[in-house]
Amino acid sequence: MSILNKKTRRLVVVVGGGPVGLSVAALLSSNSKLEKFDVHLVDSGSAPTWFRDSLDLRVYALSRVSQNILNSLGVWESITTCRSSPYEKMHVWQGKYDARLGSVTFDSAEVGEPDLGHIVEDSLLRVELIKNLERAGVKITFGAELSSIDIRQREAHVTLSTGEKLSAAILIAADGGSSTVRDLLEMPITKVSYQQQAIVTHIETEKSHGETAWQRFLPDGPLAFLPLADGRSSVVWSTKSNHAKTLCELRDSEFRAKLQSASGNVLGKISSFTKRASFPLQASHAHQYCGNRVVLVGDAAHTIHPLAGQGMNLGLMDAAVVADVLLEALHKGEDPGDLRVLRRYERQRKGDNLKMLLALDVLHRLFGVSGNLMPPLRSIGLSAFDAMPFVKSKIMRRALGYRNQLPGAAINPIV
Repeated sequence: MSILNKKTRRLVVVVGGGPVGLSVAALLSSNSKLEKFDVHLVDSGSAPTWFRDSLDLRVYALSRVSQNILNSLGVWESITTCRSSPYEKMHVWQGKYDARLGSVTFDSAEVGEPDLGHIVEDSLLRVELIKNLERAGVKITFGAELSSIDIRQREAHVTLSTGEKLSAAILIAADGGSSTVRDLLEMPITKVSYQQQAIVTHIETEKSHGETAWQRFLPDGPLAFLPLADGRSSVVWSTKSNHAKTLCELRDSEFRAKLQSASGNVLGKISSFTKRASFPLQASHAHQYCGNRVVLVGDAAHTIHPLAGQGMNLGLMDAAVVADVLLEALHKGEDPGDLRVLRRYERQRKGDNLKMLLALDVLHRLFGVSGNLMPPLRSIGLSAFDAMPFVKSKIMRRALGYRNQLPGAAINPIV
């Protein structure tokens, strides 16, 4: 492996100020052991703000293992103190059939867990992680884009739109599905469009959500209601792009009527909702997660369909694993940016992420198949699945984030 001086091999540039980028920066810089990295985080956007009197439209369903990772950083308690919503159950049912027929219910009690996950706002998560980085003395640059990247044998050189030049042993790309780092370095990626858009809004309903996530499979895509801390529910309605465009252009009263019908009145009358937003849905997977001096994490490496709410959980696991790999290399006196070191991360995460991507792709396509026989067959399948507790438990534990091998940060239990 190449030999770097002690100072240089500790330098890391993280591109991307979303939860995954902030988490990997925190894991590398706030390690409780003596070995830690000197991190500089760069983001093209502005610093996030969180408001106690209003809910962020963008939320994540964080698994038990993701909670453990955030707990290891000392931010989980502050997040739950500010605002989060646990959900103990998830009820899934088929299109136009009654919610009690052709359905499956996942219950955290069946696997001995207090919850299946927590719904957390993007802005709150980012604000708390930034506080962690500030305590660790990490330099953060907002409002700066990447102008160029020059990868050399022993260093990565980055030029920002501000004119600032940075050098590091490792460049970590956490800059999302449209990664500038990945594009500038021409790292190949396969993308598949679902020809769908996801519409998001928050709704107030007649019935309580009961700390339960609800998901209904419709002919054009799934409709999910996620429980929020103030009693409302966050809606993620995935549907064909032309249908989504029509829904976004409807007057409020018309949209409420459409949403009411699509929900099957599972939570009773919808009395109000917030502004609507939409985003395109696609699956993507980078051919390689790393190159010499560079590594991709989170959406920069992979994106999946949101029907299982696993995208952020996969990204946080990427962050925990790459931090483990780099900190171990630093402790051993290795060059952490060497390709042979970075491939240890790729070997641990690539197969796992690809399995989730393919499983959700198959599920999406299965529930998108039309034909007179398909709805009743799918309903029979869901009912049969609900009667198999062992299989349900295996899937729940997988969704909770448990694996045979977990990085150190992911096994820091919440008590």
